[in-house]
Amino acid sequence: MALGTYGLSNQRQSYHYLSTSAQHNRLRRDLWARGSYIFYLDSALRVNGLDFESEIGRPTLATSFEAATINGLDFESAIGNLNIRTNIQINGLDFLSALGNLTVSETFSVAQIGHDADSFFLSRQAETNPRSIVRQFTYANSEFSDRIIKYPSIKRNYVDVVGKGFTLQVENASKLMNELIEDRTSFKQDGAVFYGYQSTPSSSNVLQIGNGFLTNVNYSDHRANLTFKNRIDLLSQTFISTDTTSQMGVSFTGSEWNPADLTFEILTNNSYGANFSSVTCKYNAQIHYDSWLQWKTNLAAENITVQGFFPYGTNYVQALKSIAELTDSAIYAEADNRIYFLRNLTGVESFSAVVSESDVLKVSTTGDAYDLCNKYSVPMSFSVVSNKVEGPRSTLTFVNTASVNSFGTSLKQPTTQMIWYTNSANANNLAQRVVFRRRQPEIAVKITTPIKYLGHQLGDIVYLNLPEVGITNEPYTMIGHTINVEGQTMDIDLSVGHGIGIVNVTVFEIGDDILGRLDNTTGVLG
Repeated sequence: MALGTYGLSNQRQSYHYLSTSAQHNRLRRDLWARGSYIFYLDSALRVNGLDFESEIGRPTLATSFEAATINGLDFESAIGNLNIRTNIQINGLDFLSALGNLTVSETFSVAQIGHDADSFFLSRQAETNPRSIVRQFTYANSEFSDRIIKYPSIKRNYVDVVGKGFTLQVENASKLMNELIEDRTSFKQDGAVFYGYQSTPSSSNVLQIGNGFLTNVNYSDHRANLTFKNRIDLLSQTFISTDTTSQMGVSFTGSEWNPADLTFEILTNNSYGANFSSVTCKYNAQIHYDSWLQWKTNLAAENITVQGFFPYGTNYVQALKSIAELTDSAIYAEADNRIYFLRNLTGVESFSAVVSESDVLKVSTTGDAYDLCNKYSVPMSFSVVSNKVEGPRSTLTFVNTASVNSFGTSLKQPTTQMIWYTNSANANNLAQRVVFRRRQPEIAVKITTPIKYLGHQLGDIVYLNLPEVGITNEPYTMIGHTINVEGQTMDIDLSVGHGIGIVNVTVFEIGDDILGRLDNTTGVLG
């Protein structure tokens, strides 16, 4: 039974929906053009102020999309706010004729990741030998789990703004994956990896642990290797400002900017190239809005303001690295393929974990005498003349003399001239943060554990108890992890150089320029 039609904004043909069952909720869009497709649904449509079913038929839906545009109709005024998770089916109604063309932008639904884990998931994670493990893979909203030969290792690190892809191996003896060759529009479709546990005979409790866009396919021996890369990786191929005629850089010197506002501007203002969604809520498909808002709030609380200039030919990864470095922040793609922002590099205590020897399969520690900083110089007050940055006109330098006396001088400075501070207080804020955390040589720890810490995200505090290496209840920050889905293990990268921050407390350390004065209340922004 045909339920209606809609046309994608970038497609000329309409696709027809059919429904015969409620057992599945994944969609193979790449097959629509070839004929009727069985579209399985199991969710619900919520409309404020209207009995939608009585008015125009029974709605059913699948995964989500960012926004619905109805030509010739103010949909909200006509039938109320529509809380949509995806494409609409109306039983007994030709949706196209009744309401106009439905234009779908980037497919998106709010995924359950790390901190979203519920008590059932966490209880299974805590078991020595968890029961009923579920691994899933979807591509273009279609279920592909039964065709996976080998699941990937998914790596994530919040220190560097870089995109890290993952590769799955699927069977192609059926030749179904040949569709990727026959229909090249399949590239850059969304793929997602899930991990969790069977909760009932008919349902599972899973978290999304990886997401990306299909960028590469390799065929051999009746198998296909599918490589997916995240949003950060795609941004590395996108330049800020698409004006190839004037070849002018993008300047932000007219006023002082909260770095978060500047970042949101270059990502969402269509004139710069990224064309990200400007939706200011959790349904933003590209930007994790809540983390961005908290980042902005933290920067505003410290009165951090900057100016900037991105030369012609600057890609977005270069720009985001500059912003992250000059604000002592992390900018990275999480498991839902949205960009996250984190100012507090000292770790998130509310989602802390305790790891003991019984939890660890392997441990290694690395001490680096050169990985320290006790003198930090911040150039500021640049000027932009003749389409380039000139200066600096001034430099602020902060020194920890106690560290210098112990280890010798280790001078560092920002590697970028794309972003700069507008006053000495802002520059001093950065210098103190960096020197406070890095005034001693770094001790890094890497542990291998079973997959039992998926309820944690990058930036969380991990308390380590590892007598083997002389560590007892010491706080580290999770700065990276590799999830080996096939091997059922996790490699977790931990840094002591971030530690737990000290904010507006009375502290004391003999001979320390920051902490060495008695009765001195400081605001160390670790």
